[in-house]
Amino acid sequence: MSDLGQDDSGIEWDDGFAHQLLGATLFVGVTYLDHDGTLIRREQVFGRVETVDPEAGITILPFDGAAPFTMVPILEAIEPADPGAYQLTPEDPVVENPDYTVIFSLTAPLRH
Repeated sequence: MSDLGQDDSGIEWDDGFAHQLLGATLFVGVTYLDHDGTLIRREQVFGRVETVDPEAGITILPFDGAAPFTMVPILEAIEPADPGAYQLTPEDPVVENPDYTVIFSLTAPLRH
């Protein structure tokens, strides 16, 4: 793939941005919803980006010592973070000044 190419899904991949993410701090918020939009749970992950791969995903080493977290490799969803405090829910720890943020909502399919 070139510096800015498309994979089979039509999503563009930016090698330059992928390399910028390596070693950066990333705040990830994931909201899990049932098929009808009912909240199941929320998850907050904060750590250093260890790997960025268009097929294997983006792996983050959480600062709290939890197991590595791998997210989908959708670079265009990741944004530079404004300085400040970040927190997905009041129960989550406050994260100060991450380099980047990404928030996802995942909806479960309807099961028959």
